[in-house]
This record gives sequence, structure tokens and C-alpha cells, in this order.
Amino acid sequence: MNNFSDIIGNEQIIKSIRRVLKNKMISHAYIIAGEEGGGKKMLANAFAKTLLCETGGDEPCDQCISCRTFDGGNNPDIIYVHPVKTKGISVDDIREQVTSTVNIKPYNHRYKIYIMPNADTMTQQAQNALLKTLEEPPEYAVFFLLAENIYAFLPTIMSRCVLFNIKPVPAFKIKNYLLERKLADEQADMVAEYAQGSIGKAIRFAESEEFSAMRQKVIETLSGIKNAPYYVLTEAAKELAANNDAADITDMIYLWQRDVLAYKITEDKNCIIEKDMTDRIVDEARNNSYEALCGVPEFIMKTKKYLKQNVNSQFALEMLFINIKGELVNDRSSRS
Repeated sequence: MNNFSDIIGNEQIIKSIRRVLKNKMISHAYIIAGEEGGGKKMLANAFAKTLLCETGGDEPCDQCISCRTFDGGNNPDIIYVHPVKTKGISVDDIREQVTSTVNIKPYNHRYKIYIMPNADTMTQQAQNALLKTLEEPPEYAVFFLLAENIYAFLPTIMSRCVLFNIKPVPAFKIKNYLLERKLADEQADMVAEYAQGSIGKAIRFAESEEFSAMRQKVIETLSGIKNAPYYVLTEAAKELAANNDAADITDMIYLWQRDVLAYKITEDKNCIIEKDMTDRIVDEARNNSYEALCGVPEFIMKTKKYLKQNVNSQFALEMLFINIKGELVNDRSSRS
């Protein structure tokens, strides 16, 4: 638990961190960046736990009091910084959780560690407040800033942090991990693709009872979307947005369209990932032109971008379905 050996992928980053630990070259601040579910918190936890481990090695021992209290969530020298009153981390959050406590020495360890999930939601005022600490940190303080968007940080914050960029985990590694957890081969294959390089998403999908229902609704909506009435698409968007993460839904739509286009190009069923939907995918590919299908991914990518900008999920999905329908109905190749 909370060990480097538990982390799937990103071996090069782990190797670098272990070298830092072995050589005792610890910086005061790190930014760990990557997509949601990519393993940022696991990496920060493993790093922090190893820093506090009484053995002083490059892997936590899991036996000492420090390791046991860390895994139990009650190590007094680990502070998780979270927003209290707003969605983002405010200047008050930094003042109350960081600057008012950072000068209090560690209780039991050499280091006092602050882990900040969603650090990229800090306001500019909050970042400036944190910057004062990063410029002259106590020798025992170490900060881990976890973020999806590093461009949200002020350049002055970036310049004082070591950056680790988490890479998406290859689908075959996610699949192997799921197979070890006794997931059926075809199911593991599909979930690994849906996860889009995120081990966190893969675990969530594999364990979720809602996943199958969401997938069924998405595929039901996309099958024959060209002939679907607009009110059906509106209702589908409403139902999906009410019960699910819109980013997960767009990933499902992307994989469906990927399969349809792949079969359209190759006419080879072996290239289809969603094997249980092969017949529907083949029908969709045969009923639409290559040119029309090629136009769809652009709408999906735009929708993913809008969702990151906090556009209303239901509206974003509704427009995506309508745009896909419009692209297929207004087939440019049929007009040439």
C-alpha cells in the first residue's frame, strides 16, 4: 500500500525519484502533473511515505511506526491541502492550512510534507501566498503539488518546483493489471481502451456497476444516430449527464467511433475493440461513408476541450450528439 511497486507504468519517473531518495537530494517542492486517474496521488504518497520511513531507503519498509501511521492515514507530519469553501484552493486555504502551520517543526520525522491535490485550481492570490513559503521554506518542508494543467501555475511557482510529468499507461499494461484482478480477457481489453491510459479510470470502470449501464446507453444512442429524432438525443444527453462523468462519456463515444472508422477502413472485424458490439459497429460502418465518419472525431475533441472549460455537461453532450448526427446526415461525399 502506497509503495512504488504498486504503481503501474511511469517506470522512468519512479527510477528518478528512487535515485533522488538514495542520494538524499530532496527538493522542497515538486509538481506531479498528469490526467485524472493517472496515478499522481499514488506517486506523491509513495514518495512521501518513503521520505518519512525510518529505514531511510528508496522504498518504504511497511514495518516502522511511520509507515504504519502513513497507511492508516494518521501520520501527523503529512498534511493534505484541500479547498474548504470553494471548488478551487483559495488564499484563505493556503493561509490556514499551509502558512500558519509550516513553521511548526515536524512532530516525529525529518520532514513535514504537504500534499496538494488539484493544486492547479489555486487562485492567483493563493499561489502568491504559497510562493512566499516556497521562496524561503523551512529546511524540513516538502511540497507536492498535483495538477492536470501545469499552465495554470504562475511562472514563479513553476521555477521553484521540480516537475514530474506522468505519462498515460499503455493499454497492454492496464489490461495485464486487470487480468491479474480476474477480469475476463475481452472485458479487460475493452476497459483498458476506455481508460485512455488512466489506471484509476480502469479500476473504477472495472468495479462500477454503473459502467455497463452508461456504456449501453451511449451505444444505444450512437447506433443509428443518423436516423434518430432530435428529442431522443436531447433526452439521452440529459440522462447521461445526470448520472455520469461527461468526460468518461466522451471517451466512450470516441472508442465507438474509433471502432466504426477502423472497420470502415479495413473491413476486418479483428480491429474492433468492442467485440460484443461487432454487429452494430459493422452496420454503422456500412451505413455511413468514410468521409462522414472522418468528420466526427473533431467534434469529440472539441467537446472534451469544452468540458475542461466547465461548459454545462448536458449541453455539451447534447451538442455533440447533434453534431455527429449532422455530420452523418449531411454527408459531403454524397454531394460531390
